[in-house]
Amino acid sequence: MIEFDAYAADCRVHGQVEVGEGRLSDHLDHAAELLVRDARLEGLADGRMVAMPELTVARDELCAVVASGPRGETARRLHTQTRLVEAEVGPYLVVGRVHGTPTSQPLGVALRRQAWVPLTEATVMYRCGGSDVREEMTTLLVNRDRMRSFRAVEQASLDLLWEKPGAPKDAARDATSSAETPRKVTRPRAKKAHPPASPKPPA
Repeated sequence: MIEFDAYAADCRVHGQVEVGEGRLSDHLDHAAELLVRDARLEGLADGRMVAMPELTVARDELCAVVASGPRGETARRLHTQTRLVEAEVGPYLVVGRVHGTPTSQPLGVALRRQAWVPLTEATVMYRCGGSDVREEMTTLLVNRDRMRSFRAVEQASLDLLWEKPGAPKDAARDATSSAETPRKVTRPRAKKAHPPASPKPPA
């Protein structure tokens, strides 16, 4: 079991997952669904936390996942060059460094090679319960299919998505990839649950 810390379209997901002897990134590439044990969901709308023994979440519903657990073999690691990038993924603004070989363009290689793009020295910015949140981590795995934009920058932006003039239109300009995927909400099935929602007033 390893710690699981993920960013979904309308909540944060915390818990533990079983990945065997492989890396978390390999598990994400091959498993259509993830079984999260001791799950805790934190709703972005109101910040309310809901705990449950188990939660099954579709991989495609996740915008990003914090890398944890075993790393790849040291002998197979290549010397790389990095490029500072900024990505819009669901309600999150992500800044980090993408890696490529010395003879390649890191942005193009990252988008062509894999569904989950690893960013190092990453920062995630978003709103939760009406407050601005900024979180930093060593490596973040970003779901390429959830990206609204992905571009190289010379300096990390200090503006959050909702603070940028003309956002989100301006934020997506000059992006390497601008395909947008409709948001999905985790629907309850057996041993499944969806993120907490604010109660509706009585009619």
